[in-house]
Amino acid sequence: MSIELTFVTYKSVEYAYSRACKERDRNNMAFADIGMRAAKARDVKLLQVLDKAANIMQNEDDSQRGNTRHSSNVESERQYTTETTLWREAYKMVDQGKAGDVPHLMWIYAAAAFLAGYQL
Repeated sequence: MSIELTFVTYKSVEYAYSRACKERDRNNMAFADIGMRAAKARDVKLLQVLDKAANIMQNEDDSQRGNTRHSSNVESERQYTTETTLWREAYKMVDQGKAGDVPHLMWIYAAAAFLAGYQL
C-alpha cells in the first residue's frame, strides 16, 4: 500500500522539525507521544513519511555539500549533517521495529507524525 506524499517537501520537513523542536522546548510530551506510538506500531504512513523525508534531507545535503563531501580530507566535512543522519536513523529504527529502543529519536518521530497529519 503506497500513499501519495506530495505534501512532504523540504520546506514541510523543515517546518515539522522546527515545530517538534518548539514542542520539545515546551516539554510537550503529548506531541512526542503521538510520534512514539506510531513509530512503535510501525505505522505505514509514518514509515513512508520518514523514508521520503530522509531522502529529501539527504538530497538537500548532497546538493549543498556534495562536492565538499567528495573532495575533502576532513572527516567531518565528508559526513551528512546531524539532522540528515537523525532522519535516516529514525526511518531505519521504525522499519526494523526498534523505535522503542531509541527514545532520543522521539522528536523526529513527532515531526514525521505531524507531517503525516496525526494530531492530539
